[in-house]
Amino acid sequence: MSSAAKPAAILALALAMQACSDGYPAEDVPPLSPFDMSNLQRLTALNQLGATAHRDRQWSFEQVSGCRLELQYKRKGVRAVKQAIELERSIKLDVAFDEPDGTFDVHVMAGDEPNAPTVATLLESAKWTHAVQAELLLQLLARDCEPA
Repeated sequence: MSSAAKPAAILALALAMQACSDGYPAEDVPPLSPFDMSNLQRLTALNQLGATAHRDRQWSFEQVSGCRLELQYKRKGVRAVKQAIELERSIKLDVAFDEPDGTFDVHVMAGDEPNAPTVATLLESAKWTHAVQAELLLQLLARDCEPA
């Protein structure tokens, strides 16, 4: 290495070391487990999923009084639909693939029976992982909500 290149190499090395002075970059921090989140954090995570789960649809969630969850569903170019459900520990949620639509849907079911009717659709997602994550967040919201 020439003597002129040595200062440039030392400067580059010093800059690289300074960039990582705190250790790992923030984006490498593992996400918080839904089991360790507060209900407010779970609701925030659910809203993030609802905003990005489907390219043509958006879902938003708000926990109002006690265990009441209000959700709003918006499809491009169509008026928003609002719905409310009571979060109960015994809530029956199901993730099912909607073949004609090509989405994974999170449903509230009327019971445990195989043919139980759907009470409400809480999310439609292009990805199975998003739907399963939303189902877990909703189960934990129901488990930990405080009745009014």
